[in-house]
Amino acid sequence: MSDPRPQLRYVEFFPFKNKEGKQMFGVRDPRQISPHVLGLSLEAAGILQFLDGTRNPEEIRTAYREQWKRELPNEHLEYVIRTLDEACFLHNETYRRQFATLLKAFKSSQVREAYHAGNGYLKDKEGLNETLKRHFAPPRGPGFPNGTSNGREIRGMIVPHIDLRLGGHSYAWAYKELAEGHKPEVAVVLGTGHSGLSSHFSLTRKDFVTPLGRLPVDGEFVDRVAALCPFDLYADEFAHRTEHTIEFQALFLQHLFGNSVTLVPVLCSFSHPMVNEGKQATMIRQFIEALREAMARDRRRVCLVASADLAHVGPRYGDRDGFRGEELDRVKRADREMLSYAERVDGDGFIDYIAREDDRRRICGLSPIYTMLKSLEGGKGTLLSHDHGDMDSSGSVCSFASVVFEP
Repeated sequence: MSDPRPQLRYVEFFPFKNKEGKQMFGVRDPRQISPHVLGLSLEAAGILQFLDGTRNPEEIRTAYREQWKRELPNEHLEYVIRTLDEACFLHNETYRRQFATLLKAFKSSQVREAYHAGNGYLKDKEGLNETLKRHFAPPRGPGFPNGTSNGREIRGMIVPHIDLRLGGHSYAWAYKELAEGHKPEVAVVLGTGHSGLSSHFSLTRKDFVTPLGRLPVDGEFVDRVAALCPFDLYADEFAHRTEHTIEFQALFLQHLFGNSVTLVPVLCSFSHPMVNEGKQATMIRQFIEALREAMARDRRRVCLVASADLAHVGPRYGDRDGFRGEELDRVKRADREMLSYAERVDGDGFIDYIAREDDRRRICGLSPIYTMLKSLEGGKGTLLSHDHGDMDSSGSVCSFASVVFEP
């Protein structure tokens, strides 16, 4: 083996059953340094806990035997480690070379390319526009924007970031309101940073390119936020490369407004305890203060968009059982109780609700929603849509909602 003491990188696991009905575990890279998704048997998955960088192959086999009361043939261990190495799932030279190549390409590019085109949505401009238009269609959608302004000012929105095929209709409820109000000039999209961020927030000045064109990033606004914040907001810029939570919002903005609305892309990533914990709480507060001040200095119409899903429950996310019927109804009632704080623009109440239940529903959009609520400083919200998507056949569910905020 090339690694005398192999060490697994941070990866995500999810259970699934193969075509023969056998229980398997999927392994993927949340940072998508590796594009691979591996399917491992229960026996192979049982090896991974021992790949912590402290054990050689013989010690791994011994630990496996003690834990699982069965022998691990050396050729099986070699095969698993070789597969992980080839997929860049180990902390080693294979991974470092791959990361360096991707980082260099990202830094040298003037734009942020459409990472999910052809996978999360169509690459074809005409087909994509038609797909986005269908999300507005009744009965699930709100109807098409009427093309005239009703004079309302939408200062903020909570919009899903779930796969458009599952939740596109819910996006449309918020975007119809935005399209029929005063046209925004700047959209500050607060995306969920799924891969984690060392500084909790990350900016980029790269324009977003999609099949619908090149959506310009508002460099002046971005620079102003960066200057007002006392820590480096570009330290985790690479996280923007594959994150879909801003990319999906860019599609709707382009569909409705072309490329005339400038974008401020912000990734957010923190958990509920961090809001009240020492240095981390200070960094969160400092960013929110910088964003407030940047908006206060700007004379244009600015809309905050929290790109956020809600509950993630079921075996796919670590629960023992699936969520259907009354169990699913209970989750969605808790969603609405939590969102009632958002409607009152009560960021503290929102985060306290999640803390009281210890985030047992795994609210994916906690950080962008909290950041938006604390940045709005007043107004009121209106819940327009609340739905869920079935993520697999085991009862794993993701819920999501659309909420708009006015002064």
